[in-house]
Amino acid sequence: MAQHEKSKHAGYWARLEESSARNVQFSPAIRLLRRISTDLVYYYLAESNPFVASPIMSRPPPPMLSVPEKKTAAAELFRDRHFFSATAFSDIRDARAAVAVPNPQAQPPASRRALLLRYHRLLFSARDDPCAFDETLSFTWHDAFRPHLKHAAASLRFEKAALVFNVGAAASRIAAAHSRATEEGVRAACGEFQRAAGAFRAVGEMMEEEEGTTVDMSSQASSMLERLMLAQAQECCFERALAGGKSPAVCSKVARQAALFYEEAYSAVIAPPLQNHFERSWLSQIQLKAALFNAEACYRYAIDLHEKTEIGEEIARLQVGINVIVDAKRTARGAPGPLYDYASRLEQDTNKSLDAAKDENYRIYLFRIPSATSLTPLPAASLVRSASLGEILEAKTENGTQSL
Repeated sequence: MAQHEKSKHAGYWARLEESSARNVQFSPAIRLLRRISTDLVYYYLAESNPFVASPIMSRPPPPMLSVPEKKTAAAELFRDRHFFSATAFSDIRDARAAVAVPNPQAQPPASRRALLLRYHRLLFSARDDPCAFDETLSFTWHDAFRPHLKHAAASLRFEKAALVFNVGAAASRIAAAHSRATEEGVRAACGEFQRAAGAFRAVGEMMEEEEGTTVDMSSQASSMLERLMLAQAQECCFERALAGGKSPAVCSKVARQAALFYEEAYSAVIAPPLQNHFERSWLSQIQLKAALFNAEACYRYAIDLHEKTEIGEEIARLQVGINVIVDAKRTARGAPGPLYDYASRLEQDTNKSLDAAKDENYRIYLFRIPSATSLTPLPAASLVRSASLGEILEAKTENGTQSL
């Protein structure tokens, strides 16, 4: 990442830290009790929760979703060669043949993206729409999630939109393949998920006037996939915040925004026309991720509350987080095993913190515990955006390292 980008992000983190700080005054006796109890509870949490004790994520990062590519059959397109020069026709024909392979998922995603971008550039340099001169020419693409469904159209815009969809799918595969155990891997994955989000948003805009297309190219699917990719990019930011030792208040804000993105994606995927279109494992993973990051937000916020001796609200927030996890584990069937393991570990950590807070409140403070319905919504902070189409189409490297 460029130096000015690092400075910009460093400044943003600093502003988040500043906005999360509050000055609270206590009597000398309370301050002494607070210091002793905070030190004891912090030690207790550090023993049970590596996120508190260590700046490095010791839990394996939760799995991410990647989008499958749309498939298209090889065809003798552009039969009216007089619309092109001989060289241009040959290049476009060969580029499309390279794109129309039977199993695109078997190719490395970075190499696959390079092929897609090359074909898109060749189409962009061709006549506006050669299909307009010959109604027998058409492009056929299959639904990425239901391959038995397909749509054919004599429209160069449709062909370009399908290519951009696949560029987004390739970016999501690149992102999901990155090892997020390192700072470099998390940053690279975050950038690729933002490119994928921008690609799916662009597909929705390009297909606004198309009729009868497959569900994966609908405006609802494009919006859902954009929110899902942003959620996963924000999740990467949460991992970076933890690894960077950011304050609990900041980590809570970042986690809460990830939860909001996942909630938006889940609301879309269970409503028509997307309802019953995606695999059950997708729905379960999105639902469970939304719950996990809501619980993470409560957990981190509770740590901040404890430091401010707001023990009553701390207990209430921790209880909300536990309830969210328990409900999601009961209803989100079919998610990957590592995600359930992550949920169980977070539930265990939250329960330990809750027990410690209850014990401290009983022995020292005797604060009233507010009801869950009286709690205000947790603050959120978005650190990601959908890349522009220009940024997506200008990706020149095959290793996904271009700075966003």
